[in-house]
Amino acid sequence: MKSILLSILIAFSSLCIGQQVNVLSQSNTLLKTQHQDFIYLSDSTNIAKAVFVAQIKATGSLKNTSYLYYYIKNKAQELGANAFRFEQFNKLDSTNSELILSTYYATDELFVANNVYLPQNNLYIFGYDDLTSHKSQGYKINGTRYAIGAGEFAAYSLQDGAAYKINKGGFTGMTYWLKGNTKEDCSFLSFSGIGLNNADYAMYPNGIGVTINTGKINNVDPNLALLLLKLYQEKNNLVR
Repeated sequence: MKSILLSILIAFSSLCIGQQVNVLSQSNTLLKTQHQDFIYLSDSTNIAKAVFVAQIKATGSLKNTSYLYYYIKNKAQELGANAFRFEQFNKLDSTNSELILSTYYATDELFVANNVYLPQNNLYIFGYDDLTSHKSQGYKINGTRYAIGAGEFAAYSLQDGAAYKINKGGFTGMTYWLKGNTKEDCSFLSFSGIGLNNADYAMYPNGIGVTINTGKINNVDPNLALLLLKLYQEKNNLVR
């Protein structure tokens, strides 16, 4: 129900703020996906065995950067794609941007190979999705205060076996616990709610679904998060 509501909200926003999706090039493949996966493909992954489906451009407001991803995802899945690779992100002016992704149909074997090139045992925290905003959000990790601005992400390399307490909002807020493990995938967190998921964390190939979450600390869909690492500016923070 929540994912349906998000689709309705995104569709309504496209009418209000003029977001557009254009297929720049397309193959003649008739493949159709059996699942709702849309997996991020690393630049280092050999995609020779993947089937190219389409290159798609979404144009829209800088206030909802992640919406561009969802527009492309929806169109790509209609065409039979289950994976994507980042191509370009451009700010067109002070209020609008465009995102271009190449989309593919890939097998589970390729996803396993792709996983080797994805970051491991890191914590990523994302700021507001509004790239026109100058707002920042405060939080604590193991009692140390940090702040993350809109359109920024902070990357933390976790020590194996070490415990990490992430707190947002003090005593009346929310606390999230992590334990460093070099064999585990990354955790992607945000303090805002659109495009996020508070479901249990999953391996990248599982492609966590999209929900609306009003909690203080939320898990971000890993495939969207890996893309945002290309779109946002890194803010250097170190946790030991």
